[in-house]
Amino acid sequence: MCGIGGKVSFDDHPSSGLGEEMNEQMHHRGPDAGDVYANGPTMLAHRRLSILDLSEAGRQPMSNADGSVHIVFNGEIYNYQELRPKVGQYSFRSETDTEVLLHLYEEFGVDCLELLRGMFAFAIWDERDERLFLARDRLGQKPLFYRESNKSFVFGSTIKSILADREVDPNPDIEAIRSYLTYQYVPSPRTGFEEIRQLPPASYALFDDDGFRIEQYWSLSYANQFDERPEHLAGRLRDELREATRFRMRSDVPLGVFLSGGLDSTVTTALMSEISDDPVQTYSIGFDVEEYDELSFARTVADHFSTDHHEYVVSPSSTDVLPSLIEQYEMPFGDPSALPTYYVSQVAAQDITVAMTGDAGDENLAGYDRYTFDKLATAVHRLPRPVRSSLRTAVSELPKEAHRIQRVRHAQRFLESANVDPVERYAHFICHALNEDVENIWNRDTPHDELEHLRAAYRSSDGPTRLDRLMNVDMLTYLPDDLLVKADRASMAHSLELRSPFLDHRFVEFSARVPAKYKRRRGEKKWLLKRAFKDQIPDSVVNRSKQGFSVPVSEWFRGELRGTIYDAVEGLGAREPFDAASLHKRVDDHVDGYRDAGYQLWDLLILERWYRRYID
Repeated sequence: MCGIGGKVSFDDHPSSGLGEEMNEQMHHRGPDAGDVYANGPTMLAHRRLSILDLSEAGRQPMSNADGSVHIVFNGEIYNYQELRPKVGQYSFRSETDTEVLLHLYEEFGVDCLELLRGMFAFAIWDERDERLFLARDRLGQKPLFYRESNKSFVFGSTIKSILADREVDPNPDIEAIRSYLTYQYVPSPRTGFEEIRQLPPASYALFDDDGFRIEQYWSLSYANQFDERPEHLAGRLRDELREATRFRMRSDVPLGVFLSGGLDSTVTTALMSEISDDPVQTYSIGFDVEEYDELSFARTVADHFSTDHHEYVVSPSSTDVLPSLIEQYEMPFGDPSALPTYYVSQVAAQDITVAMTGDAGDENLAGYDRYTFDKLATAVHRLPRPVRSSLRTAVSELPKEAHRIQRVRHAQRFLESANVDPVERYAHFICHALNEDVENIWNRDTPHDELEHLRAAYRSSDGPTRLDRLMNVDMLTYLPDDLLVKADRASMAHSLELRSPFLDHRFVEFSARVPAKYKRRRGEKKWLLKRAFKDQIPDSVVNRSKQGFSVPVSEWFRGELRGTIYDAVEGLGAREPFDAASLHKRVDDHVDGYRDAGYQLWDLLILERWYRRYID
């Protein structure tokens, strides 16, 4: 795991000094070494976190034998040992996956991407063609930002590394910020900065004297579903996941696992315990608000597998780390679970350099409650329109005091979702703010389809059922733009590498072909995954309801963080295009209990701090 950066300019050759500045901004991503290559129109910068081949032979930028091809690489190619014979004719100087990738490019060009099994973002400068080749992994685990302008192209693992180039201005992208208020993240390829974009997952880019172009090299299909007995599919699922876990346990440094006590992290712990000869290191985070705390479940799993277990408790005082979150995430990023992820990474990094997770288990195997909510809302949608209208009116006309009751608020939201088109219906269960919730605080009349990000993903899906299409939407939007951003930034803030077997693209392809009826069966979530591992994991994990990595922000804003959020909306209300009075009313309604706007207020708090750090 590393940080990469660079610049290609055919008019004004970049200096190694810029490379040193970029490396300084990425030091946390690779504290073990930093080097720069600069020659003619190209500069490449690299910070190294040593995972494989800890010797000096693994340093980057790395060049081929005749010095005509140069690479900077971030990530892991898990099947690099299996790929090495494909380039056995080359002379190797290291035991790294980086050098295998370099020679694969020499042998196969851009088609080398088809062979890679891993997470990665890399750039290769080919002096023979005077061409820069960049690529990002299929699911979008590793970041790659860029700014392209005429004959100049600058890229990096972090936004701050790009801002080290004085030609780049940190101006806010207002349309992206409005989308952030809807989703809690900035939908890619935008970043929140006008001039800076992200390379999409499963894509590569080429930059040369003729310009810049992007191509997609992989897509996920749900069309060709398996026609096999569920018992057989359960066995295949276990085999696929075991192989993905075995690949990810390749490391020359200590590794462990983030254990929530939920199904996905428990399965990961089970497989690691099966493969490893030593007790697995497990790390868990809890809260001082009981209904959000999962530590007891994590302890049960840790005891079951006799792991070496570590815990940390998060409280409102833990938000003192907010400046660090803003610094590390760089984009406006409102997922509150970034806070515990940051802390569990901090705790784990004291002992290990690589941590396994259960990320993407829900997207692959239908684990989210919102899939159930959508099914129920779709059923209500089939009721005659007059019946739906009457129900909505009855709830909306309840006395104001009734809206203090959580069930009333949920009923109103549910009925609203049942009365709209299929994409907006799902949006009601995944977005932080929709329609008037955004319009009321937005003091600007600009046309904006806030759901186009979801609509495009829904249209592109070939899933045979609505559940398949919704999982596909999450794979294309929520997973790369939220969950994987959260995991990468929180872990790399502490120079810790995260790996998840559920993100193996072969496992993802296998899961997409499993019929939806085996993922959710008679209302039971992740039915096939539970059947695959029922003999290995505790019954308490199999039978428990999904809790998720939730954070008690609603309680915090009515308590210790009440003054903090009022100060934040005061500052945000003084900026364009926000309406100060509406911002204050939103806080008042939340504090008084007439609505639960905890997540929306967290988004506003993060946004105001982001403006202070990057724009002011």
